[in-house]
Amino acid sequence: MAKGGYWVPAQIEDEEIKYTYERHAFVLLKPASCYYCKYCGLVRLKNKFTKWCIRMGCNNEYHPTYMRMRNHFTGRRK
Repeated sequence: MAKGGYWVPAQIEDEEIKYTYERHAFVLLKPASCYYCKYCGLVRLKNKFTKWCIRMGCNNEYHPTYMRMRNHFTGRRK
């Protein structure tokens, strides 16, 4: 996490990005009555894939099993 508590995505294409756990910080979006993470923008839905993403933290896209879990829970193949 960067200084000031804001999540900054790594934009290094040559190096492999390592997964590190960073906790979500959910806040209420009043017009839509739903919660979202103020660091990574994840919307808190009531489905299994979102629950998995919440457990893995803000850097869930860099987790080694991310693609397998996304395909398993959402039915996507690509």
